[in-house]
Amino acid sequence: MLFVMGITSTSAPMFLAMWIGDKLFKFHPAINLGCCAGSRTTTDSLDAITSALESSIPAMGYTVTCAAGSTVLIIMGVAMVLLSI
Repeated sequence: MLFVMGITSTSAPMFLAMWIGDKLFKFHPAINLGCCAGSRTTTDSLDAITSALESSIPAMGYTVTCAAGSTVLIIMGVAMVLLSI
């Protein structure tokens, strides 16, 4: 059960982000994939996306979400340490 919950908690936000980017924000699919790669701050996935599409367009979505994801990660890490004291 723990394995299934791990898969669900990891995959559900990405599927939700793809759906919101497509339906609500009307992003181009390549930019939407770049945003999802940036939200997880994984450069390897950006490389895979750009080589599969043979385009650098997904990098446009990657930059902002990678910076935001890294900043939120640092802030939440500090907040969790401060709340545990």
